Amino acid sequence: MEMMKMSATAYGGESSGIPFLGSGGISVTPTLSWLPDSVLLEVLSFLSVRDLIRSARVCKRWKRLVLDKSLWRHVDLTPYKLDSKILWNLVRHWLGTSLKTLKIKGLLLSMKKQEFLTPAILQVLDKRYPSLENLHLEETHLRSLSYDCLPSTLKTLELTQCEIPMTWFKSSPNKSKTLPKLETLILNNVSSFSSHHLEAICSQSVLKTLYLVGTYRVTDIGIQKAVPYLKGLEHLKLKTCNITDITLHLIGCHLKHLRTLTLTHFCSLTDAGLICLSSVRSLEKMCLEYCLRLTWNCILAVCVNLPALNYLDLSGISFEDQGIDKIRKRLPHCTVTNSL
Repeated sequence: MEMMKMSATAYGGESSGIPFLGSGGISVTPTLSWLPDSVLLEVLSFLSVRDLIRSARVCKRWKRLVLDKSLWRHVDLTPYKLDSKILWNLVRHWLGTSLKTLKIKGLLLSMKKQEFLTPAILQVLDKRYPSLENLHLEETHLRSLSYDCLPSTLKTLELTQCEIPMTWFKSSPNKSKTLPKLETLILNNVSSFSSHHLEAICSQSVLKTLYLVGTYRVTDIGIQKAVPYLKGLEHLKLKTCNITDITLHLIGCHLKHLRTLTLTHFCSLTDAGLICLSSVRSLEKMCLEYCLRLTWNCILAVCVNLPALNYLDLSGISFEDQGIDKIRKRLPHCTVTNSL
């Protein structure tokens, strides 16, 4: 940012650089304006959204560069306090058709009750931004928004500390699939997300990645109803859900293409469930953090049957009889971590 300020000052005619002798022995002060567009675009790419818009005021050339599509592919608005007026201005005048990722932070935890994310704004995002693939919403009250409003181009939907209604993730009768391209669903501490939500979204999407963190309303029954639709799932993360060994049995029976599996903070999981994972021979990375009831004997018995396994995280588990050393010895081609 200091470099940008220096150049803006130089544009105003004040000396802000190290002078050197130009042609005819005249002292010349170099500025950023001497740089080609490609280099200036690289400099501008390091600026935040707020500083980008401010930089557009420097001169006509900088405004033209600031509007370049390459600077508006991945837009993070979470650091800012937004309202509907600001968001409309960004959507209409700044975000380019190359927009690929959009991150927004709502007002769920603030004193304001009225959200600025409206069906009208989502409709504009759907129609004007065909490249929009990743939508990240934080602390957003979504109870007044229909799931059908989300841009149909989305491949990734991430919700963090959001509120959703009971009927969310259900497609309307006139739509076969609301998000036909959705491949990645990430839920972080969305307390209202439940088993019926999981079944609804899985039944109308072809998910490859599913992360459920802090979704304590998701149970074994929800997993049972969802797994028939998750045959192509490659990455699964479950943390502090309400599941037991039954879920591990379901994973072993249905998710044959799983490459990474993360299970964190589950004291309910035992060796009887873990042994079911022996059949998921596609597993490359497995994390069993703080699954305290698992024994090293069973973990080893499962892992030796996973030929593709190259990373195993056993952090938070204390093993007796030098169990961790025995696991590492029997799995020489696998990185085993065990930080306590």
